[in-house]
Amino acid sequence: MDSHEWKWFRAGGTAQVKLECGEDVAHLAELDPKQWFAISMPTTGVRFDQRMLELMDSDNDGRIRADEVVEAIEFLKSKGVDLDCIYHTTAEDENALADVLSRQGDLAKLEPSDDEKKAISEWEEKGKSADVAVLGDATASAEAALGAVEHVIDEFFTPPADMPLVTEAPDVALPLRTHLNPKYLEAIVDFAEKCVKPIVGEREELSRLEWKKIKGAFAAYRAWVASKPVVNAAAKAALDDEERVLRYKLHLAEFLENYVNMKRLYERDQLAIFQTGTLRIDAKELNLCFHVDGEAAHAALAEKSNCCILYLKLTRPADKTERCICAVVTAGKVAGLYVGRNGVFCDRDGKFWEAVVTKVVESQVSLREAFWAPWKKMGEGIAAAVKKFLGDKQAKGEAAAQAAIAQPPSAGQNSQAGAAMASSVAAIGIGVGMVGAAFASLMAVVSSMPWWKILIGVAAMVVAVSLPSVILTWFKLRRRDLCAILNACGWAINRPMKFSMCLARSFTRVAKH
Repeated sequence: MDSHEWKWFRAGGTAQVKLECGEDVAHLAELDPKQWFAISMPTTGVRFDQRMLELMDSDNDGRIRADEVVEAIEFLKSKGVDLDCIYHTTAEDENALADVLSRQGDLAKLEPSDDEKKAISEWEEKGKSADVAVLGDATASAEAALGAVEHVIDEFFTPPADMPLVTEAPDVALPLRTHLNPKYLEAIVDFAEKCVKPIVGEREELSRLEWKKIKGAFAAYRAWVASKPVVNAAAKAALDDEERVLRYKLHLAEFLENYVNMKRLYERDQLAIFQTGTLRIDAKELNLCFHVDGEAAHAALAEKSNCCILYLKLTRPADKTERCICAVVTAGKVAGLYVGRNGVFCDRDGKFWEAVVTKVVESQVSLREAFWAPWKKMGEGIAAAVKKFLGDKQAKGEAAAQAAIAQPPSAGQNSQAGAAMASSVAAIGIGVGMVGAAFASLMAVVSSMPWWKILIGVAAMVVAVSLPSVILTWFKLRRRDLCAILNACGWAINRPMKFSMCLARSFTRVAKH
């Protein structure tokens, strides 16, 4: 039973637990798991101390779960650390960490003992066996080529969750030369040359069973690499523990405020660890920017957030690097945002990237924009109708002219054409006359009304057209939820992450005139 008295604050439309002192952190294992904001997160795509995330990831699966967070806290307690110190870090802790890293470097230079030399020799000898070095001297290079594409090929061969046990559809095969995503083309070709060809033979495409065979061929080599003896193991373990303690002291408080609660997101003077930088585009600064691995898969989930989202490709020509992000537009207007629009992205290291919009998930971001949206659609509809009408008339005129040039009309045809033209002119005249009469009648009615009734009528018409759009948009803006976007980024979020109109204007800063 929870024996600790928790304090709470409200943000994002939900109550969040306060973590203000070491006592709160010490009892975190007692907090109802349903009250944690996140219950799992990836170790990549975040702005945080990567070495600390590696240390917290006890099973090395690339994810940090709630039980691993509790393990980190229990580790500090087992070392006799006063947990209040994570809220009062000093320069001494930074200096101590630098000293530990220096000693780790010195330790790597030490000569191994005789027993360690013997263990390393036996390990190296085992690595020369045919079972381990399946491709001889080329085994290490081939395994690296396999590792470079393993995750995407695993995803390719993973069957859908709703796939029946028996199916009439043929099994999929991976092409090794054509129809490949250019992002992975070079790596797949390298894999085909170094792994596929020597193990299963020359192939134009790879079957599911052949893929399993190739992975199985390297299982012994990977186990051998993982079993490499550790030199000066006792001293290294002691230094690793020192490093772990210092990194937890320096960064654990920040981590908890991005995991157990979302204090860093909802405090305007700070950035959450998943916010990767600031996008400048269309007279706006957007700081709700997230790392994206796959645009299509991310967008399919993120659109459930009811947010306007831009997907952008970032490039740095100087060092020839590329990456993808998504940016959430929460204020201003979205009319000037379209695929191909250029901007500039400044990451949290102060580096600038060229940014180009590759996809827009459209959604209104303000009540002002919602007010004018029906009128904009009405204007676009009228413009389209006029354009179509004039286009049809022009096309008919051009066709008639071309026909006349191709075959001069006879006297009878001339009289028929003249009659048709006269009737058309008469019809147009009648139409113009009717419109003019209607307009004159309307003006007569309006001119007979007092000015205040005219204003009331105009206002009533404007309200009747715009009010439904404003009301619907108001409800939609209240439903905006960043949870879906983080979910698409690989986070497992436990609670809704909504934001107010006031906070929305701090996430997207619009130029003021």
